[in-house]
Amino acid sequence: MARLRQQHPQNYVNSGNIHTDFENLVRYINTAELGNKTVAELFAILFNEEGVFRGPVEMRVDTTDGIQYRVGMYNNAEEGWVTLVDIGSLKGPAGSNVGNVEGPFFFNRQDYEIGAAVASINVTGGGSGYTETPTISLSSPTGTNGVQATATAVLTGDAVTAINIVNAGAGYTSAPTISFVGGGGGAGATATTSLASPSSVVPYTFDADTDDIIVYKNGILLHKSTSASTAAEYTEDSVAATVTLASAPVVGDKVSIYSVRSQSVSNYRREDIEITTATTGVAFVHTADEKLVVWRNGILQEPGGGADYISSSETNTITFNVAGGLVVSDVVTVITVENLSLKTVAGLMFEDEYTDENGFIKWSKLSVATDEIPQSKVSALSDTLANKANVVSSALAPSSALTADLWLDISQVPAILKFYDGTQWLETSPESSLPTFLQSNASQYVRVNGTGTALEYGNIDFSAVVPKSFMGAANGVATLDTSAKLPVTQLPEIFATATIPWFSVWDASSVTVSNGTFFVSRLWKQKIRIDGITHKLSQGTCTVQISVDGSVVGTTHAVTSSLVSADLATVIEIDATTSSRRLEIQVTNAAGTPQNLEIGLAVATLSV
Repeated sequence: MARLRQQHPQNYVNSGNIHTDFENLVRYINTAELGNKTVAELFAILFNEEGVFRGPVEMRVDTTDGIQYRVGMYNNAEEGWVTLVDIGSLKGPAGSNVGNVEGPFFFNRQDYEIGAAVASINVTGGGSGYTETPTISLSSPTGTNGVQATATAVLTGDAVTAINIVNAGAGYTSAPTISFVGGGGGAGATATTSLASPSSVVPYTFDADTDDIIVYKNGILLHKSTSASTAAEYTEDSVAATVTLASAPVVGDKVSIYSVRSQSVSNYRREDIEITTATTGVAFVHTADEKLVVWRNGILQEPGGGADYISSSETNTITFNVAGGLVVSDVVTVITVENLSLKTVAGLMFEDEYTDENGFIKWSKLSVATDEIPQSKVSALSDTLANKANVVSSALAPSSALTADLWLDISQVPAILKFYDGTQWLETSPESSLPTFLQSNASQYVRVNGTGTALEYGNIDFSAVVPKSFMGAANGVATLDTSAKLPVTQLPEIFATATIPWFSVWDASSVTVSNGTFFVSRLWKQKIRIDGITHKLSQGTCTVQISVDGSVVGTTHAVTSSLVSADLATVIEIDATTSSRRLEIQVTNAAGTPQNLEIGLAVATLSV
């Protein structure tokens, strides 16, 4: 306390008054000190430089002592702990029930895919060259609770003659594949497998004294014995830990089984009702506090006037909205799954129905009424909220704004979020971000402006783009074929077309034509296109066809004494740019002593 001194002694009438004030001040400060630490030093421990609380407060759950806490800094991990709630209080009063909770709880779901064992293995090919008995390898089962099947081969001479099943396995949803491994160089053995009929028994462990079970087959709820004494679709045996299906399953069927804590809660009921007379509803006694789950022929039904059914606690009925109502042999299953009349629980709950994997009570299990939390529990909440940033949604800037306040400016579309820096409202995005867009900016793109100083929206320039609809259209542009070349039909007529004669027949004597292939021209370092043909005989008939290197191309042409000049139905292209090609005419079907055959080919040289 030596740091205290009087700054203005002249303000006091006498020194006694000074000493009295100092003594009162020292006493006051002494009462605020703890552990030889001033108030400021104590606050420095509890708060950081930003004023955020960082007090060294720790809590733990001790399995022996209960919930504990300690405040301060300690050198020993076990030092300074104070028990807040002992372990006995956590568990509730000894020997008493922790409370009453209505409504069954589903648990212990298990899914099974029905499989079968291997029934037989038949050798379809013995192979040859086996000097050792090969090892038999069977594929693994894919069904639930699968067991690997095993087998051994029987060798006679150098071939496989039989396969013996050692273990038929289980859980196969399809016949396993078989392979032969080893055998001293032998090969070629083959075999096929077949499956036995699958078992109707499904393993499932449950306690019949406390649990009920619900069984689905391929997503359809199976019913128990009904009110009309119809046999149940399954039987259960808690001692053998099995569920047996009444009708034989097939390989690949899916069975799902749930347990329900039917004896741990009150008012749990299940009823399976068989319809013996066509009707629209069934009787089921229940209260308004009970929640029901309803199935029709194993299909889960949706409640509601516009859905599958309506339940009424006043008339104790369930009325179905399906067209035609319920018909004879329909089965309706009703289960009560929740009762809202009682929800009292004493003590804390540690079972997994109430808490998550971290031991925290699930939010869905909490129900807090309005004004139920005492004001003392939230006394600092108002101050905490007052220190948070305020957000205002308005078309006008808020008045009397404080630093860090937020304003959603809805005067623009879309709205812009701004913050107050103590002087002015600024947008939350930096200047380099996208500019604010309006509905008029639809279908525009972002670009750098002409001066290179900012981003702006602009329209895409399509002036240099040719629409795809112009391709191959009149006054449009050409298309490309699969080789990225212009199709012949779209080539401009800029090439000179010449006629290649075969031979002249108007000589001094007649020329008789016979069947055969005749040379026309040797093509080299060029690429030609044959567009048309002209032909004539002085007498007789024959047919001609263009040939390239001994192979005919295009169609045949009937030649008579009448002159014909025709376009080819299919243009013929001959490429002789890399190797020479022989152009020929093939004559066939000569009749009537054809003479003086005259042929001309309309040929254009293509650009290469």
